[in-house]
Amino acid sequence: MKHEIICAGIGGRGVLLASTILIEAAIKSGMKAMASDEYGMSQRGGSVVSLVKVGDYASPFIGRENGDILLAFEESEFYKTLFFLKRGGLALVNTRSAMLVTSIDVVLKARKIPYRLIDADGIARNEGMFQSANMALLGAFSSFGIEPFTRDVLEATIRSRVPEKFLAKNLSVFGKGFEAARINT
Repeated sequence: MKHEIICAGIGGRGVLLASTILIEAAIKSGMKAMASDEYGMSQRGGSVVSLVKVGDYASPFIGRENGDILLAFEESEFYKTLFFLKRGGLALVNTRSAMLVTSIDVVLKARKIPYRLIDADGIARNEGMFQSANMALLGAFSSFGIEPFTRDVLEATIRSRVPEKFLAKNLSVFGKGFEAARINT
């Protein structure tokens, strides 16, 4: 089993924590995993991209149209990193929008790329944890049941990674993200 995952967002949005959770979940499941992070101006709200590879790979880099999964923690970063996704890949986008721009929707359908739009920011804000939108998006991703990123495995990894004082709220946001993705199916 192999996965090439792109995590894209803006500095301060939890992209690196999310990619770390994905890597640790894979390792806990007995798989090899590696990542390459690009976060130059992230402290000033710039782009952050983490390329995660799960399986027997020699390099953490993901080429154009090779990615299996794109987790976009910001809609603008989705548009910037869409070129990574291969035909038949999967995209999850944190956005308030109910639909994507028509021209992008047409391209995704032509390339057989299913996508889910999740208001991860809204989910986190409703739980009083605005900075936990990453957990909502991970929860949504877990609803697809893609091994090893099932709900149980990701929850266990979050339990081992998130400080105790933030754990209950983060798990709640994760669960709400899971439910939101199932409703939007």
